[in-house]
Amino acid sequence: MKIAVDVMGGDYAPNELVSGARLYLENGGSAELILVGRESAIREIMPQLPSSCEIYDTADFVEMGEAPMQALRKKKNASIAVAARLVREGKADALLSAGSTGAQMAASFLEIGRIPGVERPAIAVMLPTSEDYGVLLLDVGANVDCRANHLFQFAQMGSAYYERVCGIKRPKVGILSIGEEASKGNELTKLVYDSLKESSLNFIGNVEADHLYYGKAHVVVCDGFVGNVLLKASESLSELIHGGLLKAARGALIAPEQLMQLKAGLKKFSPDAPEYSAAPLLGINGVSVVCHGKSKASVIANALMLAGSYASTGVVGFIHSQVEKEGMSAVDVPKNQAG
Repeated sequence: MKIAVDVMGGDYAPNELVSGARLYLENGGSAELILVGRESAIREIMPQLPSSCEIYDTADFVEMGEAPMQALRKKKNASIAVAARLVREGKADALLSAGSTGAQMAASFLEIGRIPGVERPAIAVMLPTSEDYGVLLLDVGANVDCRANHLFQFAQMGSAYYERVCGIKRPKVGILSIGEEASKGNELTKLVYDSLKESSLNFIGNVEADHLYYGKAHVVVCDGFVGNVLLKASESLSELIHGGLLKAARGALIAPEQLMQLKAGLKKFSPDAPEYSAAPLLGINGVSVVCHGKSKASVIANALMLAGSYASTGVVGFIHSQVEKEGMSAVDVPKNQAG
């Protein structure tokens, strides 16, 4: 297996991306890596390449402030475009980037394409719960305006991903809404509710935001506007509570060994925890994994583990079969909601 890493994308590129790749290999990562970016910059960080690592030299990259589609048209060999092209050509099994999410989405769409039958790819992120498993939330930013058929497919894709990657048969699927009752929500959530109720998925109904972290569902769907607001608010709150607890613990003069135990216990709920290090772009006809722009080496190493797991479990083919099997027949969409 090979993973193409866009080392030029991210707030701390290329240093943290290259360092993360090295850490992944040092920790026993089994995939071979293709580091896509400026060879001179990569060599400064890692002069001696491990045998399971190679460089694809390209000088161009998409900067965070650039319009994704315009940048990719001008920079045909931008690092994210090359990484996506390697997946399309079968020279890599997955791509990973911490750069512009819009550029990664555009490159994945243009170079790799969508899974047949999928209308909109979605970014799926795993969030912690009070249970031993996390909750997969999608979409968290790929599509700010969604129709009922899009959310229906998000549920199909999320369920397929959770089953294959997390090993849970028939994961519980819910809709993020303002109340548990079927009558609660806006026009979009009510339409999706009726559709999912008639589907073959293990649909459990609406999930309120305050129940999201209690593990009521394995997969929760929403439009990308709501999902992105929830994700960023959750990350900020996690950092606030995490920092506040540690500050209070130090002020209480807790013994160093007990403080270390507290840190370890809180790690599960940190945004850079291994379980939540990256987000797959579901619906793309290949493996494309999105990392936060602020990701440091340890998070990149964890994300590479996730990318390898994603690629090795045949999720893409499974999503295709699920969408093909049920299609959109379960979605009763009025004309003003048609996709």
